[in-house]
Amino acid sequence: MKGSRVALVSRCAWTLYNFRSGLIRSLKEKGATVIGGGAGGDGFEKKIRDLGVPFFDLPVDKRGINPAMDVKLLYALYRWYRKERPDIVHHFTIKPVIYGSIAAKFAGIPKIVNTITGLGYVFTANERKWLRSIAHFLYRVALRGTHVTFFQNMEDQRYFLRNNLTHGHDTSVLPGSGVDCAHFRPLSDNSKAPDGGPAFLMLTRLLKDKGVYEFVEAAKRVRQVYTSSRFLLLGRRDERNPSVVAEKDLERWQRKGIVEWLGEVEDVRPSIADADVVVLPSYREGLPRSLLEAAAMGKPVITTDAVGCRDAVEHGRTGLMVPVKDSAALADAMKEMIKNPEMRSRMGREGRRKMELEFDEKIVLKKILEVYGCEKLSA
Repeated sequence: MKGSRVALVSRCAWTLYNFRSGLIRSLKEKGATVIGGGAGGDGFEKKIRDLGVPFFDLPVDKRGINPAMDVKLLYALYRWYRKERPDIVHHFTIKPVIYGSIAAKFAGIPKIVNTITGLGYVFTANERKWLRSIAHFLYRVALRGTHVTFFQNMEDQRYFLRNNLTHGHDTSVLPGSGVDCAHFRPLSDNSKAPDGGPAFLMLTRLLKDKGVYEFVEAAKRVRQVYTSSRFLLLGRRDERNPSVVAEKDLERWQRKGIVEWLGEVEDVRPSIADADVVVLPSYREGLPRSLLEAAAMGKPVITTDAVGCRDAVEHGRTGLMVPVKDSAALADAMKEMIKNPEMRSRMGREGRRKMELEFDEKIVLKKILEVYGCEKLSA
């Protein structure tokens, strides 16, 4: 890798910094020159530059397919690649993967690597089948002739192969973006809330398809029996996503004392440490980072038996799984956690062990760096 130029491109500076800092450090340790790209304006550009990585602000429109903006992004990527001449480009998230791959091929980049971090709203909204057809077409064009496409779960990989969006010999599966088990570790000071009530934390962007409404409905049911229990939402409202939780709903839930919204924080570890259980009732994921971080910190989790989510938990061993969109089943799982503190402790220990053995960031980085350095990937 020494002397190689590697471009890492994500949806925005926030995702690039929070999910790819370990990769950036590993590349720099091996003597590679790293450059980063994505939508700026979220305050994380400086953090990337502090890692010694120049950051290029790209016109990524996150609100869906906008032909004019997408052409603008494609051209901006092409010009950037022609100027920087990286040896390897690695794209993360939907638009960088599609338009970055096309631009990189036109720019003559030797090695193009992609990571599908999840299929997103286009693939979970049944009423937008026409949009899915467009996405299929764009993926077919973009992924043809690229070096390798990583997926974060086997079901997403099978979906792409079944729909002929890519080819098996060009794909591989990673255990998500990995979790830094040294950074996310059980903390000795696991203080409880002042009232001693069990705390359930949902750590995610506030989107309907993350299961926020099911979390709130389950909270109502649980509080009827366990009045001191607490329900915490940690994350931001993404106004550009069609699935964003309505602000009036969030205000009403807080006003009625159903949930507490903690907003967005740079360091999620104190919030995870103060929780008894971390919950993610999502409809579909790539591989949810919040569940990996929670398990690495020794917390039991509750999630759905959905694509991506089920890869992060072993039902009955490291947490509990419930059906998608079933707030009653979610409430029952929460009650079971409250009634069995010894089970929570056992699941937390087992979850930590699972993260160390299967999801440590070092495992992910090793596989990525092998692909960067090889000419052909075996399926």
